[in-house]
Parts: sequence; C-alpha cells; structure tokens
Amino acid sequence: MLNIALPSSGPLYQSTIDFFNNAGIPIKRSSLRAYYGTTNFDKNIKIIFQRQSDIPNSISNKVADIGVLGLDRYLENIQGNKTKILIEKLGYGNCDLVVAVPQSWNDINNMSDLVAYSNTNKLRIATKYPIQTQNYLSANHMKLHEIITTNGAVESAPQTGIADIIVDISSTGTTIRENDLKILDDGYILFSEATLIANPVTLSNYKDKFNSAKKLLYFILGNMNSKLYNTIIFNIESENENQLFKILNQHSSIRGIIGPTIAKVYSRDERNWFSVTVVVSNELLSDAIEIMDKLNAEGITIVQNKLVFDGRADIEKLLIG
Repeated sequence: MLNIALPSSGPLYQSTIDFFNNAGIPIKRSSLRAYYGTTNFDKNIKIIFQRQSDIPNSISNKVADIGVLGLDRYLENIQGNKTKILIEKLGYGNCDLVVAVPQSWNDINNMSDLVAYSNTNKLRIATKYPIQTQNYLSANHMKLHEIITTNGAVESAPQTGIADIIVDISSTGTTIRENDLKILDDGYILFSEATLIANPVTLSNYKDKFNSAKKLLYFILGNMNSKLYNTIIFNIESENENQLFKILNQHSSIRGIIGPTIAKVYSRDERNWFSVTVVVSNELLSDAIEIMDKLNAEGITIVQNKLVFDGRADIEKLLIG
C-alpha cells in the first residue's frame, strides 16, 4: 500500500486537492476532521492528512511514502530524516519567506542596514522558521540577535513587544503591510511553493509501492506538462498528406512533440482540405500562429490540455535515483 501524506488544513489543503483532481487523481475526504482519505485512481493508494510540519518525519519513519507540503516547511523539518525531493516546484502554493521590519524604521531598508544596526542593538526576531532564519542571519554575518520561536500570529510580534522584527511567510505582502511592517528590499530568504517528497528506500524495497508511485508521478507530470503545451487544430489546403507534412516540417514550432497528425477533410466545397492537430509549447505558440497565418490555415482552434504525457522524464530514476 502506497501511503500519501497531504496537508490536513491551511492554504495548501484545498489547492493540493484541486491539483490532484486536475491530474486525474480524485481525492475524497469524509470531513475536514478525517485523518484519512480515499481515491479510485489506484486501489493500492491510501491518503493520510497531516500537519505540514509532520509530513517529513512521517515519510522518514515510513508512516507515509510520498507527501506534499510547502518547500518552506520541508526545509525547516528535514534535519536527520531520510526523505528526498521528487519535484521541488509543483506550480502552486507560491509564497516567500521574508525579513520584515517596522515601517517606522526609515533608515533600515535592506540587510546591510539591518546588520549595521544589529552591531550596537540586539535584535529580537520572531518566526516560525528558526532554522532557516538562523542560517540566513549567519550568512549575512549578523551577530547580536535572539530568535524567538512562536506558533502564533508572527506579524503582531513587534506591536505586542514580543520581538523587534519578524521572519515569516508572505504571499502578497498585504498582512505584513496591515501590521505596519515592510519587507526589506533584499530580505527574501526563500521563494517557496508546494513540493513533492518521498522516501526512496521504501519505494525501492516494495514493488507495489514503487509501481503505484510511478503511476502517480506519471499523472502528476502529465498535469504539470499540460500547463506548458497547447493543442492546435487547423485546416489547410494541400495536394496530399506527404506534401503537407514536408511543408509543416520546415517549421520547428508546428512539428509537434513527435509530429503533426494529418487527416483528410471531406468538405462541401470539394477542395483538398486537411485537418492538422499539433501540440505546441507556450514558448512557440506565437510563432506557430504566425506561421499558420502565412500558410493560409483556416479554422485555427487552440485547446487547453488536461494532461500531456511527453515521455521525457525518467520517472524510475526520479523516484529512487
């Protein structure tokens, strides 16, 4: 049985459920208090809902095999565990781990200013991320400081007198500004988003877990690839399929992943029309449209993909390599 640990609450909970649903892996949970979920994607998969901070240890201790959590939470909780990152950026849950100071500190706008200030003033820093905070402060040679770990509302710490400044997660900066704080110009410790992690030892030792994990990752990558590609369908005149293929093959942006699909169209006007279907990357989309226009293509339709399996990823190596 492959056990997958997902966030039980918070901003990543629903977005992770949506991500899996969009990947063709439907997740069901009987209530927000339920610790377990189900999926009909694979009968060998069980869903476990946990706090993000608990997921790395659960996977390291073989309670779960694969998990999703924020990269910020993962880096704060990886000490001594046996996990690895499978996909560092899943494409959602974006946020920043930042250093913020009171807006009234007009002379402190970057880390150099803050370090200079700390040479004569011991700074109290409130955060939920003491390990990453200490690493960042050490890298910036800050000497006089005290890290205060809190599980409460970090943004309120300067106003309540608990701390002088904060290190916390921010998505838009709105909450920080509403609490009369400002992010230092270069005070960005980490750019975080949802991350997929696993225990490669358990996956390599149990064939059933490995096979289910391989299938799972195949669909997850298919979902991620779908954001990178577009399917274009258009009609074009040509003498025959071979001539049309030679024309299309002259242009890299409309060659497709393997090649274009060309089909005869039996039109009412009895002209020699063909329908072409091709998968085009986002980067080449504008160029592809321009070329189709020059080739006098008609009925150009762009379809949003749900899943794209391009066969480029070495999933086995990704899982246990």
